[in-house]
Amino acid sequence: MVHLAWRLARGLTPPFCLALGLTVGGALLGGLGQWLVGNPAPDYAQLAWRIRIWAVAVAIGGAMTALENLEREFLVRGSLGVLRDLAIVVVAYLGALFGYWLVRALAGA
Repeated sequence: MVHLAWRLARGLTPPFCLALGLTVGGALLGGLGQWLVGNPAPDYAQLAWRIRIWAVAVAIGGAMTALENLEREFLVRGSLGVLRDLAIVVVAYLGALFGYWLVRALAGA
């Protein structure tokens, strides 16, 4: 049981962390870019909200490739491969959402 939990955590941690880092880093760099151009005070929380879906797409390896793999695994392997891929998508979305909440809390929104 511990081995299964370790394998599950090892497989789901990279998409979570990647989506989290992309959301936080994208919002911070986007805000810095707005500030450098001379726009008024950037809204970091709004930037993080707009970036989160792209962070999920990057974390799962590109949207179309992941959907093609999902279809192929459903037709060939059955439900176990599909559940694994769906778990990766959900965990990546949770990472991006956590990044949004983190940026929102740090920005004071």
